[in-house]
Amino acid sequence: MKLSNTKHKGFTIVELLMAVWVMSIILTAVAAMAFALGSAGDFVDETAEMQSRIRFTTMYIVELVRNCKMICRNGAGNVVFWRADDNGDNLINPAEIVSLEIDALSGDINLITFQPDLAHADVSVTPGIIKTGIYKSWLNSQGIAPTSITLIDNCNYVYFTTDVLPPFAKRLNIFFGVSEGCVDRDYQIVSVLRCNSDYMLADNGATFVADDDL
Repeated sequence: MKLSNTKHKGFTIVELLMAVWVMSIILTAVAAMAFALGSAGDFVDETAEMQSRIRFTTMYIVELVRNCKMICRNGAGNVVFWRADDNGDNLINPAEIVSLEIDALSGDINLITFQPDLAHADVSVTPGIIKTGIYKSWLNSQGIAPTSITLIDNCNYVYFTTDVLPPFAKRLNIFFGVSEGCVDRDYQIVSVLRCNSDYMLADNGATFVADDDL
């Protein structure tokens, strides 16, 4: 019987080290690719959410301005609207006031509304009080606090312009910029009143005339 002289040779230390090195390169590449894909997915999600917010805000503001009765104020980081005359009394009641305000610290664009109780539902605010900017403190003194909803957050800048000074303005422009991932984008919202109720104002623009049919 003849015995085989064949020797079974295993991996050397150098070969094992080379194999480990190659595998580490492959695993590092796979991890980097997974991270890149995850980051790209996060970027797409954040961009889609911001675009959705901007579309909603644009549609809301365009309709708000188009159908409101008056742009009462534009100044100090806020623009105030007489949204509608819900009860037909030809006066501005708290629930009919809507404003857009800029948070100076965060850059948020906030929607401000007022929901009075039944005892204060028919309280009226003159255009003059709104234009001077003291309407919020005046409403607070009546026990009517504002409610705030953020429309677009973390804007790089925001400012409002009108064609003429309120309450006679008929056109509103909103300019703002946001960061979408690593890209800064600029936006503009333009809206025009369908019918301004400035004919109801006295010559000083601060009060309503006694007979709005004049």
